[in-house]
Amino acid sequence: MYSRNMLTGMLMLVGIFLSGCDKSGNTQDVATHNQEHLEERNSSQAEIEKYNIYVEAANRGGDFVTTLEKRRAEYSETLASGKKLTSYYIFNSYDISILQDNLNKALELSYPMPELDEPAKGMLVALAKLQPVHTELANYANSKGYLADDGKKAREMEPLLDAALEAVVVEQAKFYAGINKLDEINTQTVFDSAEKDSLGYYRAGIVLYAKQSVRLSGDFFQSSGAQEATKHFEDSLNKTAQMIDGWDKKGKAQTPALKCSVLLSDLNRFVGKGREAINTARSGGYKPDEQRQMMWKMNNPIERDAKTFGQSFDSVINGLNRTTCI
Repeated sequence: MYSRNMLTGMLMLVGIFLSGCDKSGNTQDVATHNQEHLEERNSSQAEIEKYNIYVEAANRGGDFVTTLEKRRAEYSETLASGKKLTSYYIFNSYDISILQDNLNKALELSYPMPELDEPAKGMLVALAKLQPVHTELANYANSKGYLADDGKKAREMEPLLDAALEAVVVEQAKFYAGINKLDEINTQTVFDSAEKDSLGYYRAGIVLYAKQSVRLSGDFFQSSGAQEATKHFEDSLNKTAQMIDGWDKKGKAQTPALKCSVLLSDLNRFVGKGREAINTARSGGYKPDEQRQMMWKMNNPIERDAKTFGQSFDSVINGLNRTTCI
């Protein structure tokens, strides 16, 4: 399942270039040429506008998988026990409304984007079913109704909330998958069109292969380091490392005084964490230790490595957003 952390800071990396008039042709040819470029520009602008709204929806709407997991962890045993509730809360309605607003705004634009339009429609249906359950429980929580009825309404309605949240989680996963797919396509386009061995080429390559490595890490960790998944993950990490090395050398050659050591460290740490995980898997570290089964469960190395790898990617994204080095 895709997490919102993977989507942070995504940008539409598409440039729009307008050609000048072709003075060698006749007036009709020039007019036709200009009209074609105008239509192409308008289409590109519509695509960028719609995509950016969807990215906004991904980055600012509620992260419902986290919300669902948190509620299950906090309330499943408490409510099942039947004991008197002394506290009860509900997440902010803004998590729902901002997502609805952005999804509706994107769908109002006529530019077709089926990879995201269909998941967006599905999520809006699920959110519409979640909203009234949330509203009723929010009023109950904010008025501390659980102190008046000893949590009776919470026990009755929490399963309804759980089911509604799970339905949103399913649709949101499809939406995240669509965002990731289009994001990788767009980044691949920028990479393919960049001048080879240029700073822009290596910059686009870092973004492309780093995001690809994150995607491939999902299969790697879920399969406990299966051979095929490990190979694809490792190949992508190696490509990321090649792009980082090329970017570092090209940047220092062009601007020797520019200091990018922090970002370079973040980039190399990202690749290093992935390689550490691969080494652990190949050394048998992802196989459950039957003699220390309880300890293995408490400190699951797969979960640990997946978390640290994800955190290293977050550092890369934060570094890319705040630095002038790339």
